[in-house]
Amino acid sequence: MNAETLKQRLIHLQEIFQEREDTLTELDRAIGDGDHGVNMVSGFNALPQALENADTVQDVLKTTGMTLMSKVGGASGPLYGFSFVKMAQVAEDEITEDNLPKLLEAFSQAVHQRGKVELDEKTMYDVIERAREAVENGETVDIAYLQTLADNTEDLVATKGRAAYFKEESRGHTDPGAQSSVYILNALIGDE
Repeated sequence: MNAETLKQRLIHLQEIFQEREDTLTELDRAIGDGDHGVNMVSGFNALPQALENADTVQDVLKTTGMTLMSKVGGASGPLYGFSFVKMAQVAEDEITEDNLPKLLEAFSQAVHQRGKVELDEKTMYDVIERAREAVENGETVDIAYLQTLADNTEDLVATKGRAAYFKEESRGHTDPGAQSSVYILNALIGDE
């Protein structure tokens, strides 16, 4: 995937998040503060203009990261923003099957470090790290697989972030960050 394709896929997320805003808001209302949908739309609405002059994969990733950090509220802005900046630091001229694992490693490590999270704590990390493992192992990672990873957070009890306040009551709800990471990862990995 070259810089232009990556740029178009990330810009297309503006549409995806607008379509899914209500879903993300409902998920976040159940175990958070109900603003995840609005925050993601706000961040990705700013991307088309921000990315106008980004013409390398590194530029596209870094600019996306800086934009998300400044435009997405809540915990997701710093987490996603920091992750894109970290991916920019290891990116090559094109995203290929060979270097995709390195990019996803940077994404996963950034969320792990910045969010101070582990697996099975009902966060976006549950999707990001398992997707990284699957790509590393040569498995097919498509939107359906990513959605299954997000759906699997439903059975977990949250121990991090605002959802942790709900303790056992957080079980039975998909984590909103896990759900939004499905769309972001699909833009980076998927072939549609």
